[in-house]
Amino acid sequence: MFRVRGGRVLVVKKPSEAEVKAFAQRLMETHSRSKADRTKMRLMASEILRLLKPSLSYRDLYEITGIPESVLCRYARGSIIPSFEQAAQILSRIALSIDLSYLLRDLVEKEKSPIIDLLRVLKDPYVARLLSIILVLELTGKEVSKIIATAEAVLPLATMLSLEFNAPIILVKRKSYPGVQYYSTSFMKSPKDVETLYLDRDLLSRRDKVLVLSDVVYSGRTLEAVLELLSKSRAEITDIIVVLGLGDMWRERLEEYNVKVLTVIPFTI
Repeated sequence: MFRVRGGRVLVVKKPSEAEVKAFAQRLMETHSRSKADRTKMRLMASEILRLLKPSLSYRDLYEITGIPESVLCRYARGSIIPSFEQAAQILSRIALSIDLSYLLRDLVEKEKSPIIDLLRVLKDPYVARLLSIILVLELTGKEVSKIIATAEAVLPLATMLSLEFNAPIILVKRKSYPGVQYYSTSFMKSPKDVETLYLDRDLLSRRDKVLVLSDVVYSGRTLEAVLELLSKSRAEITDIIVVLGLGDMWRERLEEYNVKVLTVIPFTI
C-alpha cells in the first residue's frame, strides 16, 4: 500500500505475471484492429499515469509498472507516449493492481455524510475518470451497444463509459410522459411505498447488448426491478456493475444475477 496526499492510503495488490500477461494479451487483441484503436490505447496509458501522478510518486508508479521513473515522467507529461506493447503492460498492471474497493470506501468515509450520494463521492473528475478507465479495461473485449443508468447519480460515470464504448445512455425513469411508450414495472420499496420504473420502448431492442450501471444497492429491490424491465425488452445484459453496496441484504435477492459490486460498505439499521 502507498500513503498518498491528505494522509489517505491507496492499497495496491500484486498481480501474478500470468494475470498481467493474459490481461495485456486481451487488450492488444481488442485494440489491434486499426491504427486509431492502437493509438487510443497508447494515449490511455499516458492518461492513467497522469491521473495517478497527483497521488503517487514516480517511485510508487515504478513499483506498480516496473518502468523506470525517468520514462514514466515523460509518459505522464506527454513528452512521449508508450509503444502499443508498453501501453498494454502499463494498463494491465495498473488495472490489476489498484484496489478500487478500498479507494471507494475511503472516498465514502471522507465525505462523513449520513447519506451516500455518488455525485458527492465522485465529485473529483480525476477520480471519476480513473474509475471509468479501469472499468473500460475490465470490460475489454465485451460488446456494449447501450448503457442503462439506474439513477441520475450515476450519469457522469455513465457518460464517460458511453464515450468509450460509443454507446447511448438510457436512464431508468421514475415518471412517465404522455405520448411515449414504456416498459414498466412496479415494486414495493417499503410496506407503505410502491415505486414504478419506466424504460423507453423505442430505445431498446432484442439486438442490444446492455451494460447496467447502478450507483448504490441496499435491499436490491430497485436493481431487481430494472433487470425485470430489461427482460421485457429481451435485450442481452453484458454486465451489471454497482459502484457501492450497503450491507448484505441485497446478496440473496440478486444471487441469480451476475452482479459486480465494486465495494461493499457495512451498514445496519
